[in-house]
Amino acid sequence: MPMRFTKATALILVLLMGGPAFAQRSRRASKEPDTGPVSVTRSATFQVAIAGDVASVFDYFADSHKLALWFPDQAIIEPQLGGKYHFRWNGTEGVWSGLVTDFLRGNTIGFTWQPPGEPVETQVRFKFSPQGGQTAIVLVHSGFTSSEAMDKAVKSWVFYLQNLKSVVEEGKDLRVAARFPAPRAAARRRKK
Repeated sequence: MPMRFTKATALILVLLMGGPAFAQRSRRASKEPDTGPVSVTRSATFQVAIAGDVASVFDYFADSHKLALWFPDQAIIEPQLGGKYHFRWNGTEGVWSGLVTDFLRGNTIGFTWQPPGEPVETQVRFKFSPQGGQTAIVLVHSGFTSSEAMDKAVKSWVFYLQNLKSVVEEGKDLRVAARFPAPRAAARRRKK
């Protein structure tokens, strides 16, 4: 009897092949629907488990030096509610700047997110919790006004969360081998 794949089977296979980080997204039509006067935003949720205690893993988000080991090439962050951050990627123009909108040491950090030249500000929120000998991180990136913008962010976050896991667990920075561009920088390069 030939094996038949259902949509549920295909989804399970995609999640299993997704590696240490995966994104959950709602189904959407390929063309943006006309919503008229109704404002519609989208969000993406990511989960990753990293070997280490919560306090140590949280420091990779709240300490400028450790943040630059896995995410931007240069980072300045004021780890407090209302604090400012500035991120810069080598080979890209502009500085990603914003505010820390949520901060509870060892538990939660959130900030505004608006790449240089982008018209829409979104929100990024990381939640940390112990899970055995690991730290579970749930990232929610919300406020996208288009599927295209969300898809670009999903690609970037999956890579950077995998890089975080690699840096913390193995001391290996995947950015060097992948030459992964800054979030949204690839789209600007193609337009030139």
